[in-house]
Amino acid sequence: MDMYEKRIRLRELLEAPECVPLMGAYDVLSARVIERTGFPVLHTGSLVTGASALGLPDVGLVQVSDLLGLAERIAKETDLPIVCDADSGWRHAGAIWRTVHEFESAGVSAIHIEDQIFGKRTDRDPLLTPAEVMCERIRACCDARKDPNFLIIARTDALYLRDDQEDAVARANAYLEAGADAAFVVFKGSIRGLAEFRSRIKGRLIVISVDFQDSIDDETAAGADMSVYWPLTIYAAFKAVQEVCARFHETRDASKLREFTFDEGALNALMPYGRFNANAETYRVREALAPQSDRAGEG
Repeated sequence: MDMYEKRIRLRELLEAPECVPLMGAYDVLSARVIERTGFPVLHTGSLVTGASALGLPDVGLVQVSDLLGLAERIAKETDLPIVCDADSGWRHAGAIWRTVHEFESAGVSAIHIEDQIFGKRTDRDPLLTPAEVMCERIRACCDARKDPNFLIIARTDALYLRDDQEDAVARANAYLEAGADAAFVVFKGSIRGLAEFRSRIKGRLIVISVDFQDSIDDETAAGADMSVYWPLTIYAAFKAVQEVCARFHETRDASKLREFTFDEGALNALMPYGRFNANAETYRVREALAPQSDRAGEG
């Protein structure tokens, strides 16, 4: 699919009756594994990008160029829609158009911007952007997009950082009224609590569960339209690499690591070898690269 078809597909999935999982990818290889497994949507975020590519915590250090590069590479190499974390947008309403322009041009299907300024994953008191300022940013984002199917998603951290459900509901609805295609909330509490929260939201709702104790079926029953499962792949990769390194360092025997080793053939199957081989045959690459001595008798 081209980038326009991907965006149409994402909008269709957002409007589907069941909750759609957004699987987190931290590089092109993990994105291809997710695609081949059969998941319908990819997600890239600041935490996984900061951790995997830069070794940095998600406390505002990851910038637009860091996230944009990964998103563009994945968009070129997969046929799945990509929802990208765009942090707070990095700019005020008068200049946030550039954030939209960069991600839209990269082939991304949607971005989400958040109202958190400071305090996430720290022991400091959280600061949130005033709701009216956030609404202006959302309006600016919607005005800036060239493709109407490029989704603008508005995240509020009023519940996650302040435990303020009333403010979270008010902000989510204000952001939807400002033009966001969906509200996005990090939900804390039971699945029954999510259902009650969802009933008060006047539009599409995307969620992340803090503790991942619920299933997609549970989230569907609660009324969530999409759910972001950003940490599963990077947590799995981290745990496996950590275990392999520890065991090999201890035993000095790679034969004891067969449960963790990956079949090279299966890995290569995720690479475009077929395209290369077909092109090599079509364009007679072998003959072109043959040494002159091998072709001396030709003709």
